[in-house]
Amino acid sequence: MSVAQEMFLSRGIRSVRMDDIAHACGVSKRTLYELFSDREELIGESLMRHATRIHESSQEAIAQAENVLHAFWLEATNRSNHHQGVNTLLEDLRRYYPKVMDSLMPQIHEAVVLHTHEKLTEGVKDGLILPNLDLEFFSRALTNYVYGLGVIEANTATTGVAITSQTVPSAILIFLRGISTEKGRKYIDENLLKTL
Repeated sequence: MSVAQEMFLSRGIRSVRMDDIAHACGVSKRTLYELFSDREELIGESLMRHATRIHESSQEAIAQAENVLHAFWLEATNRSNHHQGVNTLLEDLRRYYPKVMDSLMPQIHEAVVLHTHEKLTEGVKDGLILPNLDLEFFSRALTNYVYGLGVIEANTATTGVAITSQTVPSAILIFLRGISTEKGRKYIDENLLKTL
């Protein structure tokens, strides 16, 4: 499965044939179809595994974070390591495999929203995020905001917007600063924004 995942990411879904995957795995095409009922199932399983790998890598990256604001910063700066090929892959899904896209993306989206909610809840407990916020709303808003930044980043050529390695992390910090307590804003200003 990891072989298929890497092939889809590096070459795009459309250009990778089942024969190519079978050959790269050293198995017959028939064996591949015994493991996966069809191409769409293999694509879905591969992409779900990729999403899990990104999440696990992100958790490793933020394990040493000083607090949740620092964790969000580390996640934002770490995300570029995993986004090579992802935008092309998502475009292929939208165009050629909409059923896989429609079943996979809501699962991934909800997992990210849940993770964001947990982090914001931790931030409230630590006095860094404003209390009495509708955390369900802000978890979804932040998740959608990050996805929107990814769309802009993916379409730099058509939008004419110059994106640097610090653009997305900076934008996320500005969002977080808006929902932070005075203590949280001070931490962002003194420890994160000044690194830009």
